[in-house]
Amino acid sequence: MTNITPFLEKAEKYHGHICSGQVLGIRMALMALHLLGLKPEHDLRDLVIFLETDRCVADAAYVVTGVTLGRRRVKVYGYGKTAMSFLDLKSGRAVRVCVTTSDRPPHHAPKQEQIAFWEKYTDDDIFSWQEVHIDLPEGEQPGPPVRVCSCAACGEDVLDCKEIVQNGRAYCRACAHGAYYRPLEVRHD
Repeated sequence: MTNITPFLEKAEKYHGHICSGQVLGIRMALMALHLLGLKPEHDLRDLVIFLETDRCVADAAYVVTGVTLGRRRVKVYGYGKTAMSFLDLKSGRAVRVCVTTSDRPPHHAPKQEQIAFWEKYTDDDIFSWQEVHIDLPEGEQPGPPVRVCSCAACGEDVLDCKEIVQNGRAYCRACAHGAYYRPLEVRHD
């Protein structure tokens, strides 16, 4: 197992504390990189990470890889699973790593207890992994927007093939299917 201490220090600064998610996420990311023949110190601009949760492991993946959402190299799926996949665009290879134990120390246990709890497990004890194939559609690729159009209803820009076409007109997903938000007052243009 790789020494995770330097990553724990960085994770504590970035995430604010050390918890099981940080320890597991660091180890998962290191395992995936190893399986892909990559290292954290490599230029990982061709790496795309698919998170199956929006919890602590997400921050740990960033700490190890430097891969960010804003560069379109992190995709979040709300599956509620402690799992993530890593796609190396250069080689086309991808691996998915997931936690296979529900054993956890108390969430608010001190940092050293969190670390000691997980040190007693090998990666094989707590993770499973498999090579996977991931199709990354044109509108999901890192880089500049593939296409920009305006929503026929609200006029806002819709990037990267995310528009919904109905009756020959392009709409944003919020106007086409309903938004996660509800305006409380009249719009100010």
